[in-house]
Amino acid sequence: MTDFRHLDAMRHLIEELFFVNERIMTGDIVSAKAAIASTNVKKILTHYHEALSEEGATMISLQVYIAAGGWIGISYSFELDGCNFEGSQVPRRI
Repeated sequence: MTDFRHLDAMRHLIEELFFVNERIMTGDIVSAKAAIASTNVKKILTHYHEALSEEGATMISLQVYIAAGGWIGISYSFELDGCNFEGSQVPRRI
């Protein structure tokens, strides 16, 4: 068994969505709906889809959604080295 360390691209994606949620919290972005509709979030997802692929992930699915409380959440799934990884997170400050 090998020691699993999450892909750098996945860590950075969650970090970027954390900062989008920070901007929602501070009022820079009016709502999660507005953020999801923006081209910036679409660019973030496209970029990290490519980055995950470069790190060896396949069957990649990245979906953003509006979570409870008006935050942006992400559902993800991908396959790496024969293992399936999937989950959902709402990266934000409490």
